[in-house]
Amino acid sequence: MQQRTERIDDLLATVADEIDALRRRDLDPDEAVTRLGAQEDLLDDEVAGLQGMMAPEELHGLHMEYEANLERALRGIVTVERGCAITRLPHRPPDDDEPHIYYRRGHGNVTHARLRMAEIVEVLLAWEPGRAADASVAARLERTRQG
Repeated sequence: MQQRTERIDDLLATVADEIDALRRRDLDPDEAVTRLGAQEDLLDDEVAGLQGMMAPEELHGLHMEYEANLERALRGIVTVERGCAITRLPHRPPDDDEPHIYYRRGHGNVTHARLRMAEIVEVLLAWEPGRAADASVAARLERTRQG
């Protein structure tokens, strides 16, 4: 599982970097759509692999939350792709900020989903049978105080 989550995290880091480049106008929207589409396909493959994994009952909630955040990241990619599509409209003014609103929203979704997924993975990998699996903010603060 650790290898799969590392691959997913690496993909999401690359996606976030490319969206950020798009926001800074360092990446052409057409090139971004091509790259993001390829990364979206890779993430879809990882989702299929995750859905096939069996997890102990105590971890089902965290497993589902991880998948939900991965779906959030995928929605972020789709949001950015919509922004790129707006740039192709024939009568769009060149200084139109609407695509950048989509880029910003998509970047936020990918970044926040990635951060939450990292928190969940930390709890999943440290879990021991018989212990509660809690990835809440309160549990994270308690772990921080203890160690």
